[in-house]
Amino acid sequence: MTDLTRPVETEDSVPTALKTDRYLRLSLVFLIVALFVGVVLQTVVVSWEPLRFGWHVLPSISHYFYTPARLVFVSVLVAASLAMLAVSGRRRPTVFLDIAALFAPLIAIVPTGLEKPADPAEAVGLHCVGSACVPEELLPDIRASVAAYAVMVVVIVVAMFAVRRRKRIATTPAHVIVSVVALVTAAGLAALTFAPGLSDGFPFNLWPLGEVHFAAVLLFFGAFAAVPIIYGWRPAEADETAPTPRQQLSYRMVAWLLGADLVFLVLVFFDDTFDWGWFGAVPVVFIGESVALILFAWFWWEQTMQRWDDLFHPLRAATMVG
Repeated sequence: MTDLTRPVETEDSVPTALKTDRYLRLSLVFLIVALFVGVVLQTVVVSWEPLRFGWHVLPSISHYFYTPARLVFVSVLVAASLAMLAVSGRRRPTVFLDIAALFAPLIAIVPTGLEKPADPAEAVGLHCVGSACVPEELLPDIRASVAAYAVMVVVIVVAMFAVRRRKRIATTPAHVIVSVVALVTAAGLAALTFAPGLSDGFPFNLWPLGEVHFAAVLLFFGAFAAVPIIYGWRPAEADETAPTPRQQLSYRMVAWLLGADLVFLVLVFFDDTFDWGWFGAVPVVFIGESVALILFAWFWWEQTMQRWDDLFHPLRAATMVG
């Protein structure tokens, strides 16, 4: 709905920092739209050369990594990680955004497993552990990406420590928590990928979940789920626009629905692991991932609208306190 009481904005009337914050937040919504566009196109286009239409829904959105939509899938997750790090602010809930941003690239670079073919002849060229497989030709790419990820985590943590020390920026508990989580994640992932005797089963050697990819998905959405939980129930801070009752209700709905969706995905995991057969041929992982992504985009849309005019600045904060 158009707010007719608002003055008309011009490019010069909006500070650059505020425009940047707005566009970064909106980009997180548009990235999810881009991912769904890629998935839908790949679902209805069963062949690109020659162009042929049909209908082929894969078991999960993560499985689109193995299709021509791979570049869209990977690009969206890496871009979303950078955007979440960029919008990270001074408020405590943003520590969960930083942690979620750590796991988003892992969803992209460590793929989900393909189901092991029943015919051994069809399993030629696949690296299989139990019932999960990845093409052997992709393993060098995955290992190289993991190595780059681990090295860059260390570089960024060390570089940011040096910057804070040189610029006399106080180190907060949030800085320490995110740095420790990042380093532990990088070290653990490097061990799973390269350690002799441990790396043979990679990327299906993470106990107890098995798949590194599935663990990254749960950790990403689990860390992010804390954000709408906090914003749905805590009072607004002095320097932010208070959410409307509808926006606060939206945050609470996102929190409850995302929590329920994560529980659902865990049940799907156990159903697949123990072959309970609860869901049959229904693409339940696809549905669960789609719901989580829609809720992710919904949260960012609502918070962007809430904070459309918010620009935190130390001078502004000092003025408000005084």
